[in-house]
Amino acid sequence: MFKEDIGIDAGTIWRHLSEKGILSIHEIGELTDYRDGFILMALGWLARENKILFSEKDDALYVELVSSSPEMYY
Repeated sequence: MFKEDIGIDAGTIWRHLSEKGILSIHEIGELTDYRDGFILMALGWLARENKILFSEKDDALYVELVSSSPEMYY
């Protein structure tokens, strides 16, 4: 797999996260039909660009987009 392909996969995963919100690695696999290794490479790409956050619940890894709009506090 080439660097460009990883970037394309990252874009696809980003779009799914944008549409659906928090997703597990398993759910990302179901939506994309990507193998786990390709999902993890694409998530690494997005993480390196500070586009996503990871969380863990019930032994499952979840991913969500970093908020694009800053929160305002008064």
